[in-house]
Amino acid sequence: MKKYLLLLLLTLNFNSFSQEFLLDIEDEKITLDEFSHIFNKNNDNEKIDKEYLDEYIELFINFKLKVKEAKNLGFDTVSTFIDELNGYRKQLAKPYLRDDSFNDDLFDEALDRIQYDINASHILININEENNDEALNKINDIRRDIINGNISFEESAIKYSDDKSAVENKGNLGYFTAFMMVYDFETAAYTTGINDISKPVKTKYGYHIIKVNDKRKAVGERKVAHIMFKTGKNAKPDKILDAQNKINKTYELLKNGDRFAEVAERFSEDRSTAVKGGVLPPFGVGKMVSEFETQSFKLNNPGDFSEPFKTDFGWHIVMLLEDFPIVLNDDLYLKVKTGIERDSRSKLSSEYMAKKLKDQYRVNVYKENFNSLRRAAIKDVKNTSWDGKNALDLDEPLFKIETMIFYQNNFTDYILKNQKNNNSFDDLYLDFLDKSLFVYEESQLENKYPDFKILLNEYREGILLFDLTNKNVWKKAVEDSLGLIKYFSDNSEKYQWKERLNASIYTCINLSTAKKVKSLLYKLNRGSIDNSVILEKVNKDSPLNLDIKTNNYLRGENKYVDMISWKKGISKDIVSDDGSYIIINVDDILSAGNMTLNSVKGKVISDYQKFLDNQWILYLRDKYKYSVNKDLLYSLIK
Repeated sequence: MKKYLLLLLLTLNFNSFSQEFLLDIEDEKITLDEFSHIFNKNNDNEKIDKEYLDEYIELFINFKLKVKEAKNLGFDTVSTFIDELNGYRKQLAKPYLRDDSFNDDLFDEALDRIQYDINASHILININEENNDEALNKINDIRRDIINGNISFEESAIKYSDDKSAVENKGNLGYFTAFMMVYDFETAAYTTGINDISKPVKTKYGYHIIKVNDKRKAVGERKVAHIMFKTGKNAKPDKILDAQNKINKTYELLKNGDRFAEVAERFSEDRSTAVKGGVLPPFGVGKMVSEFETQSFKLNNPGDFSEPFKTDFGWHIVMLLEDFPIVLNDDLYLKVKTGIERDSRSKLSSEYMAKKLKDQYRVNVYKENFNSLRRAAIKDVKNTSWDGKNALDLDEPLFKIETMIFYQNNFTDYILKNQKNNNSFDDLYLDFLDKSLFVYEESQLENKYPDFKILLNEYREGILLFDLTNKNVWKKAVEDSLGLIKYFSDNSEKYQWKERLNASIYTCINLSTAKKVKSLLYKLNRGSIDNSVILEKVNKDSPLNLDIKTNNYLRGENKYVDMISWKKGISKDIVSDDGSYIIINVDDILSAGNMTLNSVKGKVISDYQKFLDNQWILYLRDKYKYSVNKDLLYSLIK
């Protein structure tokens, strides 16, 4: 079975097929190229001879016959099969629907950025469809005034920014790194010099100007524990003073040598962490309030703790537990790759690929049909309130990509699902066109890429083989209890016990323990005590003194059992490889005899599956006509 499964999961890579047919199964032709590529991928033998090829082609025939049977039984028409194959197809198609060189550039850029932290401030001017130009002019005017020295960046942030937090933080966003901001904002921040102010940058939030305050090597992540006394953002002075007094007293305890975890558990008012000694999950920049982050990253060595400090939540003391610096390794590379797939960079990649597809394929727009739908939808789409009722009869072609037609109602469905994103009709149309280009490209993969076609076929055949084998072999062997019993009975000679020893093995930590155990064993064999009493007495001081294992042993299963005479009673002491002392107490000698089905059911099921599989193959070889071109097969001999 292992060899069958290996045949299913190979990644093939070839550009064309030989028209020489190696195998013919009921007029279904398999080329030498198809077989040889599978064979070469699944074969590591340096020497290939006729005998080896003969064995391998037989396995290949079995595989193809089973697939043939599955198709004839209609397994490839079942909805579960179609859905599963489509799922695999979507996954297999992904590498073909992206531009690797573009993605490599994104990866290199993100990898470089994630090694640095940026501290930046910003001013935001919100935009909508009506005020775009006005907002752009406003942000340019603000920037000009700052650069000319008429007003500071911080004053402008308080006065003009639509980011409500600017009133308190003067526009300062603290430290951040790659993937923490939208891509366009991140790019502007990383490409602006320290103390410089960026040109206006547009994001989904509006227009920004960015002032870079600092750039440093990335600090990575920290794991800390904390002690907190709560105040709340708008706490009264007496509440704040009370919390401050408590934290100061706590600080004195720590300075006098009290364990941080014990103090946190006793006093911290953050009870969710107090029970764990105040321990918080690891965090990086931008994940905690500013002062908490600053104090945490100021600590140099594990075990160092801060002086008391205040945040909006209360008074804190933090202790450094562990430092996780940025390291260029596989984990970081995976983090960067995953980050690219999840953030707005993935859209950049899609847009780049869509542009390539637009240049590659002919797109014919039916302008009259486009305009009629636009007239019906544009006003309400703008307000995200279009219900599509005035376009129910619009089902004419909207555009054609090469030979594939996309209709008005296809786009109507897309609008209804996506207008909540507050896009205009024209923006939604461009998005729909891009996605349609990908739909067409995916439909052409088998024609454009022979390796994709063959790989998909392998998955198709693999699913078919699994489904039918599960029905005829694996599941049947488990559920067919009468068949299993009959197979066990017919093959009882395969399931025989050899002579076995029923014994307990006593592993003693030293000689004195062994002597104590041996004296107790005499009592055990007289029936006055059992092994639980021996364990209790010997391990009273330490659970490591004695270990007891009782089992039935065949010859060759345990080297210490093989070293003693197979007779009832207590063995001589055996010094083990690690210096411990082994005593074996033999309770019984079990004669050879028949196994019960329950005692060996797992093996019987496995053997029955092999039997069913062999019978099935014989049936298929009799049912279907097949032939092999042996001369062509032997051309693979090295």
